[in-house]
Amino acid sequence: MHKTWQKGMAAAAIAALLLAGCGTSKAPLQGTAETPPSKSGQAVQPGTGGEKTTTPPETSAPKPDPDKKELKIKAYYSDAQLEKLVPKDVTIHIKQDQDKYLAALNQLKKSPDDNTIPLFKGFTYKNVALKDGQLNLDVSIADEGRLGSGGEEMLLDALQKTMFQFSEVKSIEVLVDGKQVESLMGHMDLPHPIKRSQS
Repeated sequence: MHKTWQKGMAAAAIAALLLAGCGTSKAPLQGTAETPPSKSGQAVQPGTGGEKTTTPPETSAPKPDPDKKELKIKAYYSDAQLEKLVPKDVTIHIKQDQDKYLAALNQLKKSPDDNTIPLFKGFTYKNVALKDGQLNLDVSIADEGRLGSGGEEMLLDALQKTMFQFSEVKSIEVLVDGKQVESLMGHMDLPHPIKRSQS
């Protein structure tokens, strides 16, 4: 009986020592990648419902401006071999109706794909305005925008096809740095103004 009591006491003492040993185990270091510190100073165990980690919001495409309207037009480019004009359907965004002329001209400066070449690269539009059916266009041409005779002919053709799709445009007057010139690039005659074909 006495031995049984001693065995019971020894077992209780061992259990007490084991529990005490568990209590003195080293706590995880705060601030490690596995256990980030919480605001209360206690380590937050992953997946235990501690502080929520916030994920950055996904970057969505910019919302369309409700004040702008879309207009689908055809813009004209050269093919990759500089041999013929290629029409492309493009969408322009404008706030006012008169903005469509500059928006259409800006489309001619950039190629929509790898199979076409923009003929108006190197052009700067200094002034674009429609008055009494005539589209007045004042441009500057950088050296990179100058083309050979075939390219200049296609450029003039692209200008007419793109701008004359607006029925109110009856003629196009093109100035270079505010002056009338006989030719944009020295190869093709430049009429003043370029009139819509009656055909």
